[in-house]
Amino acid sequence: MSRNWLLYLGDLIESGEKIERFVTGRTFDTFVADEAIFDAVLFNLQVIGEATKKLPAEARSALSEAGGSAPARLRDLIAHHYFALDAEIIWEVATTHVPKMLAQARELLNKRQNNPHSTDNPQ
Repeated sequence: MSRNWLLYLGDLIESGEKIERFVTGRTFDTFVADEAIFDAVLFNLQVIGEATKKLPAEARSALSEAGGSAPARLRDLIAHHYFALDAEIIWEVATTHVPKMLAQARELLNKRQNNPHSTDNPQ
């Protein structure tokens, strides 16, 4: 039995919220100096990337900040090319792109929850 795509959207939102908490009140320097926080952000970016892969195309397109396959590509980069990560790019993603994508994901989820006639297909 396949998992409903809304559950993956929930995973994306949960990980985005964690990233926001992890970076709030930090500077780039304090972010990279704290290995636990840096690693936690990397893990949650991987979750976002994996969850994005599981969303239907229509849902991915509603998350314009996700840039289509960008989160999935970043997930693959973190998982397979961890030795080539640029901390400045991770910081930019965490502080700029994740909050925007999170807002879009929440909006999509709210639309789905407030539409009693919705089906499992995003629209």
